[in-house]
Amino acid sequence: MRRSLTSTFLVALAAMLFALPQVVQAQETRTINHLRGKTEISGQPTRVVAMEFSFVQALDALGVTPVGITDDNQPKRIEQLVGKKIDYSSVGTRLEPNLELVSTLSPDLIIADDLRHSAIYSQLSQLAPTIVLNSWEGDYQTIKDSVVTIAAALGDKAKGEKVIAEHDARIKSLIGKIPAGENRRFLLAVANPDSMSLHTSSSFSGSVFKAMGLTPAVDGKDAVESGAGLERLVAVNPDVFLVATDSPGTVFEQWKGNAAWRNISAVKNGMVFEVDRNQFSRFRGLKTAELMVKETLAKVYKVE
Repeated sequence: MRRSLTSTFLVALAAMLFALPQVVQAQETRTINHLRGKTEISGQPTRVVAMEFSFVQALDALGVTPVGITDDNQPKRIEQLVGKKIDYSSVGTRLEPNLELVSTLSPDLIIADDLRHSAIYSQLSQLAPTIVLNSWEGDYQTIKDSVVTIAAALGDKAKGEKVIAEHDARIKSLIGKIPAGENRRFLLAVANPDSMSLHTSSSFSGSVFKAMGLTPAVDGKDAVESGAGLERLVAVNPDVFLVATDSPGTVFEQWKGNAAWRNISAVKNGMVFEVDRNQFSRFRGLKTAELMVKETLAKVYKVE
């Protein structure tokens, strides 16, 4: 009996010693490089505040539910974003986060957007370790890189790399369905009440098109060309035209009766498609990219 107890003790001790390096490693401080400098993070954050939609998708892909999200006070968008209901607290809008609400959540990591939140970076950093990434103006590769950076901040960079590899494999399988020799010019535009915002080759959607082997109709360094009128759209003359809308009363309805509209190549060839503004414009992320590819295949090529 004594020998059995001793053996049991030794097995338990060995298990504890084997696990110890993992615990120590989890508590080690690591440096995360981001757009506002370097942030020291210890352990594995679990109370994360995400201040842009793409960060929520990244966390979801990594198996983490944020405790706080700047959801623009529209929880239905978050459900659409991740494809399910999740339990979180709203911390205001992406443009004007409520820092008092953020503080009450006692976060151990905040993920902020460069364009929207750099001005309050020092305030955020007083609440929790904060990393600043490019979501609002991020192209496809930037968004993918952000997933790995977020994974590193969470203490498991390898998981982020694995998520990206699996995503890339799915995208590769999907774009293999595009017919050879495709040389048409593709455009995504957001329809507003008085104009359209044209998404260029530098935008998230434009860079997804490029990843698909397609040609964006507008080549530009700025992600979005705002305030485009019908004359500008006619000059661009896309062959395939995706129009992002989420409410009636836009120029998309108004321009349809104009002779100039009817002369656009995409219009003449029946290649104008209305798409969801959230999925094609507001959201950015791996899940969004896959949805965009699938919808483009279904609408343009009739491929499921």
